[in-house]
Amino acid sequence: MTVSQEPVAETVRLIVDKQLNLSAHGYEFGADDDLWALGMTSLTCMGLMLAIEDTFRIELPEEALKEGTFRTVGTITAAVEAARPTSGTKV
Repeated sequence: MTVSQEPVAETVRLIVDKQLNLSAHGYEFGADDDLWALGMTSLTCMGLMLAIEDTFRIELPEEALKEGTFRTVGTITAAVEAARPTSGTKV
C-alpha cells in the first residue's frame, strides 16, 4: 500500500513544486501543507490539474475538481490514486 503511494506522492510533490515554484524560494513543504496558503491560485490550480492528468495519464472525475482536492500533496495523491485504473500491480 505505502510502496505504491510513495512514488505517486513524490511525483505529485515535484509537479506541485514546479507549478508553485516553492523550492526556488527556499521553501520546503510537506504532504499536509496547505497549498492555497502557500500561494496557489485558481490559475495555478488549473495548470497543476492539467499537469497531473498529463503526467499520470488520467482524467480526474468532475467531482474531484474542487479546491479541497488540491489542498495538499496528500489530497492530490489520493485523487490520483482513486482515478488510476486498478489493473494489477507493477513493481
